[in-house]
Amino acid sequence: MKIAIQTGYRADLADLAEGLNDLMADLEDIRDEAQDQADERDSAEMRADIQRMDKALKLLSEAADLLDDGEA
Repeated sequence: MKIAIQTGYRADLADLAEGLNDLMADLEDIRDEAQDQADERDSAEMRADIQRMDKALKLLSEAADLLDDGEA
């Protein structure tokens, strides 16, 4: 098992990637709540909000993946 201790900008990138993952988890919780409400009532505005959240989650995931690629 290889243990690597990151310092400097690499540690900052790892922290940023972790922060993006935390942000995604929060956004997923909000999205799930919005989906539950959308299931209860038909709202075009809520569906549009959910679509925007899905796009944001995809972009955040791609950004986190790009930052995590340097850890290998």
